[in-house]
Amino acid sequence: MPSDAPAEQYRQAVVEGNVLGRPTLAGRQRSFRHLRELYFLDPGRAEFTALRYFWDIDPSSRPLLAGLLAVIRDEVLRASFTAIADLPAGSGVTSADLTAAVAAQFGNEMSESTLGKTGRNTGACWTQTGHLAGRAKKVRIDVEAQPAAIAYAAYLGHLAGGRGLGVLDNPWSQILGLAPGRSLEALRDAHTQGLIDLLVAGNVVDVAFPAFGGRA
Repeated sequence: MPSDAPAEQYRQAVVEGNVLGRPTLAGRQRSFRHLRELYFLDPGRAEFTALRYFWDIDPSSRPLLAGLLAVIRDEVLRASFTAIADLPAGSGVTSADLTAAVAAQFGNEMSESTLGKTGRNTGACWTQTGHLAGRAKKVRIDVEAQPAAIAYAAYLGHLAGGRGLGVLDNPWSQILGLAPGRSLEALRDAHTQGLIDLLVAGNVVDVAFPAFGGRA
């Protein structure tokens, strides 16, 4: 869709145009509902407007861009990341590992059948974002976040009330794979690319998002 497409155009594409290739109307409606829950698909939402902005700027960052918003919107996906967050590259990851991470937080709220699917589904998600590789046997791989993903994570942090370096001090920014103490360097990279404005004076860090009228 064009970056300025209204929400209804996304619905038409999925439900009426069947761009996802679902065989039934009910399936198309269900898919659209899930996509809307995760990504809004609505230019009236600042999170989605920014997603579309960075989506066009850097196609290579799209897996992480989508992952950032999904992690914010889906608490189960967010919980599953604890299973892989601190694993070194090359470590094996099973569906059971991801299921256990989710069960630790939501076990009493989910049925066994739901938990069984959770490990497979979240494993597929983290494979798409670039954190895991492989099909039957998945391994952890390092993610190298590009400036577009860093800027988007920072803007989401700004929307959540973060200021200064705090725009990257949040659960979703963990999926960027930034080394400890590298937040300022990452923001500088985004600033160099013209994606954010950054002013550092002593211990004061000021971050601005001119494309969206936001200041942190």
